[in-house]
This record gives sequence, C-alpha cells and structure tokens, in this order.
Amino acid sequence: MRIFICLLLSVIFQGLAAQAGSTELDKFFKDKWNLTPSAKQELVEGEVLSDVDVTSNKKQQAFDLKAAGWHNKKCSVVLRKLSMLEKYKDWMGFVETSTYNEKARLFTLTADHTLLPNPMIIHIIMDRPTKQGVYPFFFPTGMFKGLKGQFTIAEKKNRCLIYASSKWKGPKTNYPDTVIKIFAETLSKKGAETLIRKTQF
Repeated sequence: MRIFICLLLSVIFQGLAAQAGSTELDKFFKDKWNLTPSAKQELVEGEVLSDVDVTSNKKQQAFDLKAAGWHNKKCSVVLRKLSMLEKYKDWMGFVETSTYNEKARLFTLTADHTLLPNPMIIHIIMDRPTKQGVYPFFFPTGMFKGLKGQFTIAEKKNRCLIYASSKWKGPKTNYPDTVIKIFAETLSKKGAETLIRKTQF
C-alpha cells in the first residue's frame, strides 16, 4: 500500500509540474507561436521543436522558421558554452568551420551535410550571446541574403528557454519548397539538440 501511495503521489506531482510548465510556455509563446498541447508537452520533456513554412511563386520564394528548446539547466550554465561560437565546429558534425569577429559582429560558418544541396558558407551578423535577452540576427550574404530573425534566451521555472524565429523572402532559388523545408527543419533541430547536449555541464 505504501508503494502504491508513493507511486500515486509521484504521478500527481509530475502532472502538476507539467501543468505549471505548460502555463509558463503559454505566457511566453503568446503572439509568438500557437503550440498544440502535445508540442508544449514535448518542450516540457526537453524535446526540440522546429517548424518551417515555405512558399513560392514563379519569381519569389519565402520561408518562416520557428524553433525552440527548453533546457533543463539554468541560463547561467547554458550560456557559458552557448557563447563559445568558435567551438561550434567541434560540437556539430555538419559545421566544418566557425569563427566570430567581435568588431564586425560577424559569425561565419562553413556547413556541409547530406541534406544540404552543396557546402555553404554562412555569414550572420549578431551579438555573441552572453546573457538572457533578445538577440536579432541578419544574413548579409548567401542564398538567403536579407534573412532577418532573432533568438530569445529566457529563464523559466529555473530552466533556460531558447526560442528562435526568422523570415526570408527573395528571388526563387533552384530548390523546391519541400527541399528547403526539410533541410531547414532538420538542421535547426539537429543543431539545437547538439547544443543542448553540449551545454549540460
């Protein structure tokens, strides 16, 4: 009987914790992302969410990307490694080089993956993330030149929540909408999952 009561209390407490986490997410994502109950539960459980909507016509192509992860550590722990932009090449299998120019605020990545149509050099103008807050970013060059977005780092319930969003619209690329959607969703998810693993300590 004692074991049964302990198990019952454990289930109740887990349910209350999940409910509290879901409420916290509702507040944060209001007007940002209309998450389903199952998606919110996945975030509470530590899963990374990624969604990309790609549209095109004869001349133009556009996409809207959203991604989020709720780390199980506080932001002070997460930021110690998240800020090490030069180390990303050592942590992510699809990143071959990563450098950051403090003066120019220029983060440069060389990425290669089976999902990518070809190796890419990606330039991103952004501040190095060193504290909680909102960090705008911009792609000044490349296939998605003009892409704008931001990522938010905020501590919720003693866990570090990271949310990124970006939008791009430009001349139609040589790649179908489905291809762009798959590699953007997959790489953003894989990248976030890798960073979560690397920032556990």
